[in-house]
Amino acid sequence: MNAPDLPLAEWIVLALVAERPSHGFAISTLTAEGADIGEFWYVSRPMVYRSLTRLVERGLITAVGAEEGNRGPQRMIYAATPSAEATVGTWLDEPVSELFDVRAELTCKLLLIQRRDASPARLVERQRLVLDEIEESLRAKEDAAGDHIARASYALRQEHVRAARGFLDAVDVESPRPAVKG
Repeated sequence: MNAPDLPLAEWIVLALVAERPSHGFAISTLTAEGADIGEFWYVSRPMVYRSLTRLVERGLITAVGAEEGNRGPQRMIYAATPSAEATVGTWLDEPVSELFDVRAELTCKLLLIQRRDASPARLVERQRLVLDEIEESLRAKEDAAGDHIARASYALRQEHVRAARGFLDAVDVESPRPAVKG
């Protein structure tokens, strides 16, 4: 299966369903503002349910049962297909290619890897290589820039690369349940 082109919210929902069969309310609890994932990338409850619908339409998850809700209708429980589980694993292992994706996508990948009690070491190592390439490209563009504003812009983006490296340095890849160092 080729990696689907999904927005980050759908990747997050798919990754959470791939952890274990779940229903939309439970997922929205994890993606709510201030929650485990929602602290870094908020996914509203309506977006969680839209994502579930889209993932079913794409054949990435299937309904596997229902659970009685405390209040309201039954909650449909979804599970990831075996190929979707493999796809999530591949997505979690891929570094982000754009600098502006470090804050949201990379952070969410690291959190989702942590939830699996897995080490982020491979992703962190691969992300460092991508950051090296980005920085080299920015340096070359800064050197070739003809005006002060363009040079300053490339210099600023290089500062973002250094900040991303600092973030990766703070990720503890040695502990069994990776955490951010103090």
